[in-house]
Parts: sequence; C-alpha cells; structure tokens
Amino acid sequence: MAAITAGCSISGEKSSVRGFTISEMEKMSAVYHKEYSDNHNITKSAVKELRNSQCIMRALTRSVNGAFAGMRTEWAVDVTRDCSMNTAVLAHGRLLISNCVVGKLHNQDQEAYIIAHAFAHTLLEHDNERITPYLAEKSKEKDYSFKQYLRTQGGYDVFTRAVGLPDRQGEVMPYTAEHETAADILAIQAMAGAGFNPSAALIVWQNMTRDDDLNASSYIKTHPHSPQYLNQLSELVEQAMPIYRKARTEYGRTPVCQ
Repeated sequence: MAAITAGCSISGEKSSVRGFTISEMEKMSAVYHKEYSDNHNITKSAVKELRNSQCIMRALTRSVNGAFAGMRTEWAVDVTRDCSMNTAVLAHGRLLISNCVVGKLHNQDQEAYIIAHAFAHTLLEHDNERITPYLAEKSKEKDYSFKQYLRTQGGYDVFTRAVGLPDRQGEVMPYTAEHETAADILAIQAMAGAGFNPSAALIVWQNMTRDDDLNASSYIKTHPHSPQYLNQLSELVEQAMPIYRKARTEYGRTPVCQ
C-alpha cells in the first residue's frame, strides 16, 4: 500500500525541523513513558479494552507500508482511566489509550480510526517536529539529561503536549493543519488496508461535535478538524473504500477486535 504523506517527508534522520533521529526519539519516549506511568492511573483490570486495542494495533501495523523507518511489528498498550478522550503512540512502541475511548466509541472501526490517527502522527515523526523547538539546542548542552529535563518544572508537560496529550493542567498543543491532513491520509489508508471501514472516521467526528458525553473537548483542540476540512476527510474516505473492499474480499482481512 503506497502511503501519501501530504508534504511530510519521512527519513528518520535529523533535519531543520526534526532535531532527533528515530533512535533518539525512541530513547526519549521510553524515559518519558516511565514518568507517564508514575503520573497516570494505568489500569490492569480493563482486560477487554486492552485486548481490543492490542488487536487493532496488530491489524494496523500489518497494513502500513513497511518502508517506514523504525517500523515495529508489535506495539505494547497501556490503558488508563483518564477520560480526556486522548490517545497517543510513543516512538518506542507503546500505545497510550483511555478506557473511555473504548467504552464510549460504538465499534471497532471507530476505535481503529482514533488509534490509526495517533499511530500516523508517530510514523510521520510529528512528535519529533513538535519537540524540536524546545529540545534540539538544549540537548547539545554538556550536562544535558532528558531524564532530568522531564523532572524540571514544565519539562514533562512540554513533552506530553508534543506527543499529542493534554498536560497535567489540561493544556494542549494543537497539531497543524498539515499534520492533521497527513495523519488522516495515512490513518484512513491504514484502516482500509487492515479491513476496518474508513467511513468510521466521519462518524467519529460527527459524534465528537454533537455528543458532550464523549468528553472529547481536549481531543478536538489537539486534533482540529474544521467543518470545511471534514469535506476533505469525506473525499479521503471515498478514495479509500476500494482499498477496504479489496482488503476484505481478496485478502480476507476481517478483523474482530471487539
């Protein structure tokens, strides 16, 4: 499956907008995850939610173009009880997802869109681009330590916002329009290639703007989708439908993750 990236290049190397290699991002994400685990309620009891999310991640991973640098075959999952309706995929290979995502979305296709969108941001190295203005020069200092940086006032929150999550004060860093378009293109193609119905993306956004019970306000702020952009999203879904039908009828990809 060819991945269209809407102007985003993927190299895994440092550049003017990406201050870190994929390997460096993986190491920083691993350190961040330890801090994240200390600051959030990672639940071991949401067995069904965990199993469903792991199933979706496996299906998506198999459908994404393997040419992506640093591609993994398996991703770990942490389920939290934070109902801010946010999901993130860390570069070192871990999905962070709220049990409210699984509990309040209506089916596996809708959950697959939320996960695929976060997955796409990571594959496209958007977290790298977003943290670079804060850390690229600082990381060159002789006594710099990312672990110590996370424990400074504000350091943990800056990295949290960079990976697409609300910080401890509920503040967010919105992705750019270019980031959102690129992530949606890749996410919808990945969904379709895995056998998830890509039209679920439109239903997710319709529900988010209508249903206050979804607690989606911070997600909407982080991943802005204007009414005008939703028309473009509809076109992406239509273009992906042949991929979806082929995945199911010719390749037998009919995921059961619910």
